[in-house]
Amino acid sequence: MSDLERAIESRAAASGVTLPPGAAGALASHARQVLEANERLHLTSITEPGEFLERHLGESFEGAALLAPDVAGSLLDLGSGNGYPALPLGAARPGLRLVLTEASAGKAEFLRAAMDECGIAGEVLARQVQRPGDVEPERGPFRLITSRALGGWERILPRFAASLREDGELLLWAGRDVEAVTGRAAWRKLKLLERKPLPGREHSWICRFGRS
Repeated sequence: MSDLERAIESRAAASGVTLPPGAAGALASHARQVLEANERLHLTSITEPGEFLERHLGESFEGAALLAPDVAGSLLDLGSGNGYPALPLGAARPGLRLVLTEASAGKAEFLRAAMDECGIAGEVLARQVQRPGDVEPERGPFRLITSRALGGWERILPRFAASLREDGELLLWAGRDVEAVTGRAAWRKLKLLERKPLPGREHSWICRFGRS
């Protein structure tokens, strides 16, 4: 096991997440691919190893810790970008089937290749998704919808409330404006179940919502 794999397993454990066999290796491979493709695709502004581990993988594991280890169903990730948090969530909770959405064709192709190389199952939709109709109906309803750094999330996410299963949840990584935004009328379709502070980050949380 490489030093990076050990660091990934350790950070997952610090979140209360036990990774299944092979998951740390898959996530280490994905992290290396992100950094290798970064100059070409601008996948992240965070390249210092410790900060990369914490901000991308660690914050994803903090989200995985909010889900039962045996959670199962489809995960819709809106605005997948470099693959965080969806790929760590899928690796940590293998009962989830990943549906990633990414408007950039280049980044979508990168995600497909990375998932294939890492052995993480799922699909990538190379399209801009702003409404449930942008995702073909047979892919829902979803057990989980996730969003981290999605432009326009405050308008887009409430539209997907009805795309959740009855027991479905939405995980949102957000900053100081989240309380004001989620107080708007459109957000009444969702109810806040939990707001978890991110370690070492002031005014940054993971918010877990269910259907109202």
